[in-house]
Formats: sequence, C-alpha cells, structure tokens
Amino acid sequence: MNTKNLMRSFNPARVAFYEKENYVAYYQKRWLRLLRVSVGMVKESFSLSWPQAVYAAYLVARAEIAFAPFPTNNVPLAEAYMRRFYTFIKKVHHLEFDVEQVARLDVKWWEIHRRLFGDPQNQELVEAVAALYAATYGVELESVREAAYHRVQGMLYSDYWVNAGKPENSPLLAQEEEALLKSYTILREALAGKPTEAMAVAA
Repeated sequence: MNTKNLMRSFNPARVAFYEKENYVAYYQKRWLRLLRVSVGMVKESFSLSWPQAVYAAYLVARAEIAFAPFPTNNVPLAEAYMRRFYTFIKKVHHLEFDVEQVARLDVKWWEIHRRLFGDPQNQELVEAVAALYAATYGVELESVREAAYHRVQGMLYSDYWVNAGKPENSPLLAQEEEALLKSYTILREALAGKPTEAMAVAA
C-alpha cells in the first residue's frame, strides 16, 4: 500500500474517539491532555508512526493554543504552526497538496466555527470543512460534502455540551462521537470511491 493510500485508510472509530476527546481537552483548557489526545488523533488521521505523531501533534497543539484566547487569539501564529504541520505530512507521505492553502483552510474553519458556535444554521462551516477535505485529499468538493456535514454535526453537539456547562459523562459527548464516526466512515468511503447510502439513493 502506498503512502497516499495510507492517508485514506484511517480507522473511523479511532479518529472519532480522539477528535471528541480533543474537543473536551481543548474546551477544558487541559493543555497536557490536549497534547496527549492530539498524538492519538494525528497518528490515526494521518497514518503516522508514534514518533512522527508526537512531533505533528505538538505542532497542532501549539496552533490550537495560539488560536484559543478570545478575543486576543493569534491567527497568523496558528496558521504558521499549521503550515509546519502540513509541510511535515506532505513530506512523510510524498503528497502534492498546497501547504499554504491547506493550512489556511484548516484555520479558516476554526474561525468560522468560533463565529457560528452553537448555531445549527452552519452551512458556511460545512462548506469550509468540505473545502479543507477537497484540498487535502485532492478530490472534488461534492464528494466530501456529506462527510463535512456530519463532522459539523459532531461539532454542534460539542458546542451544546460547552453551553450546558461541560458536564462529565454528558450524553451530548456520545452523540458527538456518533456523528463524528458517521462523518469519518462516509469520508473513508468517499476517498475509496465507494458510494455512500445517500449517494446511491441519489444515483
């Protein structure tokens, strides 16, 4: 299996779990925990070795820390760390995506998510996530829009959890992980060229 295929062969359940835990640590401002779960998330999402994942997760965590303060966050610094992150991913997997574009798109959806926090009218966020997928994987926007939609639904459950006071063991966290699992399952199928149920019905 070549490295390009490795990037598309992630385990949806593991990525969904780590992303949910990443949100929890981020909103609780537990930075050491954030770094630990980020290692798992980038390892699973980008098919990295443990040493590679530690370095990559450090870059993502620094980007998230730069972006976190409100309203005094540092977007240029966040983008700079994400450029370093995607430069590393590109080198590991010998990919051809535009590092500047992908890093900018990644931080852009963070900005949109913050602005639309807890708002179910979030099509702008869906489009931003789909644009990131399309640029990263080199696929058509339409092919990853459904995956983006369900990922944003997961974010929305996370937002509701934050607005509810971030209770431990909230059912919202289980709903978030379920939505993320659906998102990454659909994304993996789309990247493999397999029609999802919705695509099959449309066809």
